Amino acid sequence: MRIDNFINECNALPSETSLEYQQVAPSFKFSNTGRRGTKYFSIPLKQVIEALEDIKTNLAIYSKYPRYVEADWRYLFSNYISNEITIALAGVQTFPMFSLLNKVVTISNKLDNYSDKDIQLSEDYLDTAIDYLTSQMPDDDVYLNLLQPQKINDENRLQTGRNIVYYGAPGTGKSYAIDQKTEEDFTVRTVFHPDTQYSDFIGSLKPVMANEKINYAFRPGSFTDAIILAVNNPSKECTLVVEEINRAAAAAAFGEIFQLLDRQPTRQSKYPINVSDPDWLAYLNSKTDNYFENEKLVIPSNLSIVATMNSSDQAVMPLDTAFKRRWEFEYLPIDYANAPQGTLPIPLESDDGEVEMYDVLWADFAKVVNNALALDHIPEDKLLGHRFLDDNELNENGESALKGKLLMYLWDDVLRHGQRSVIFADYIYNSDGEEVELTTYGQLIQTYNASRNVLRDSLASELIELTSAKAEAQ
Repeated sequence: MRIDNFINECNALPSETSLEYQQVAPSFKFSNTGRRGTKYFSIPLKQVIEALEDIKTNLAIYSKYPRYVEADWRYLFSNYISNEITIALAGVQTFPMFSLLNKVVTISNKLDNYSDKDIQLSEDYLDTAIDYLTSQMPDDDVYLNLLQPQKINDENRLQTGRNIVYYGAPGTGKSYAIDQKTEEDFTVRTVFHPDTQYSDFIGSLKPVMANEKINYAFRPGSFTDAIILAVNNPSKECTLVVEEINRAAAAAAFGEIFQLLDRQPTRQSKYPINVSDPDWLAYLNSKTDNYFENEKLVIPSNLSIVATMNSSDQAVMPLDTAFKRRWEFEYLPIDYANAPQGTLPIPLESDDGEVEMYDVLWADFAKVVNNALALDHIPEDKLLGHRFLDDNELNENGESALKGKLLMYLWDDVLRHGQRSVIFADYIYNSDGEEVELTTYGQLIQTYNASRNVLRDSLASELIELTSAKAEAQ
């Protein structure tokens, strides 16, 4: 927005004070005499020209007072100067203003015998001074036009936009994969949750405080922010990241922009939609130099929408077929070679009944558990991704990560429907040394805390064998 239009909008606000755009111009910085401490003042070139023109208009009066007398010139300035700002300045800095005008007339006319308190006034002298200062004024129209944003050019806009969903078991690095392919400065992120609505994703009119009064303004959602980012950066690959897209009713959250997901070969939306919300349209145009002035909304060709989903979560919602067909789906497999290198402290019981604490490599534990789950036909999206536990969790407190995250996930989420014996022991020894059936998560943790085995015998044996073999190989 140009500064003149900006000031006009400021002036339209309810206020007891006013604002007005003043033409761009150099200014004179001048001082008082300094007898009571030097102070400095500034006056734009345009106001000096106006003052000289006022003197010329009233030359018959001004010419009677060629010598400075404060009362006389204060009267002249207050009654025969048209600019209110100049009047206010000259009213308190009368001599500095007189001296400034005197110097301008003297130098522009190359006059001799300068006296600080005597001004040489004539119509010719004033014309010469006015002509010189006018020649030094910049072209205001040129300046304002330079401030006008250039119309966004779509000719060189990148054609990289995709709609893609990354999916796979928890911890396969879906978010990490997105991070590696996007540039942070040109990425907008959001996370869907069961309460996510259309107004959250797109934006809505919300109350704001202004001048101690409640007004309403459009507050953008992540989709709107991403559209604006992409429109204004045609040479950049921009990305809207939607984490956990299926934890909300995705089709409802997208609403009417569902149709924009169909793309042309140029990667722009194939079917534009009319922006029915005038507040949304006004906001979009205010941020994109009226890019959507035809009231048609499209997803720019340089904007990708990248989502993650994990169908094993208990709170997930299904994606309907019409919504799904507008996306590419990329499966991220479990890759044990890229698993963090930390270990988990696990008490394991050997075939001879001895229980010993082993530091089991996380990758080995995940692989053994996943093999057991797969053999029991547990869905693949419930398996342990190689980054289900990250480096920090393993290195800082592997025991806490094991009890508070890993075992809980297996017990409450993966095996909650009566298949717990696939991983866990059917019977454990309680604190009294009695063998009891393992039926609760509380029992599981108490048994682990007592450094007793909680895993199925075959899994414990396999983990002991793997861990021992690697220890011997070192």
